[in-house]
Amino acid sequence: MINLSISCDGAVPFSVGCYAVYVNLDKLWQERHVRFTSLQNFINGCLAAGVAQTLSFPFETVKKKMQAQSPLLPHCGGVDVHFNGMIDCFRQVIKNKGVMALWSGLTANMVKIVPYFGLLFSCFEMCKQVCLYRNGYIISPLSYKLKPGVDQSLGPYELQEFRRYLRNRKSHEAQSSSIGNRW
Repeated sequence: MINLSISCDGAVPFSVGCYAVYVNLDKLWQERHVRFTSLQNFINGCLAAGVAQTLSFPFETVKKKMQAQSPLLPHCGGVDVHFNGMIDCFRQVIKNKGVMALWSGLTANMVKIVPYFGLLFSCFEMCKQVCLYRNGYIISPLSYKLKPGVDQSLGPYELQEFRRYLRNRKSHEAQSSSIGNRW
């Protein structure tokens, strides 16, 4: 349970930071009516992940240190330092090794995370263009809106037949009313 809360405490700043940086970069570099290339989206995603990972990495460090002293491991993981909680772990790490120890291992993690999120945001933007048709020239097949009162199982042929029936019915009514007025 403790490790779950630590994981969530690290995931929330990462997710919020990544999204906030990406959206602000998008606004900052956005030119009117010009879409970014895939490379620009990749760079935005990489920058967003880098900033977010740097901000949230101390939580990851604390989580790993607390997992290493798990009572489920033989001899409590073989570590000689024991923590009473997340705040105690932060305090001991800063006291014993300094503030920069919270970011120990950040470089290796960046090598893994940064390209992953660059690709993720590139794919996201590509799918957004396909699904939302933001080019202004064609209508998206995904923007199909249902019409109230129309049976959605009808195909185009059935609708054309129904329209012909209604036109014929109106023309017959018009003819019969004009004949009825003569008499």
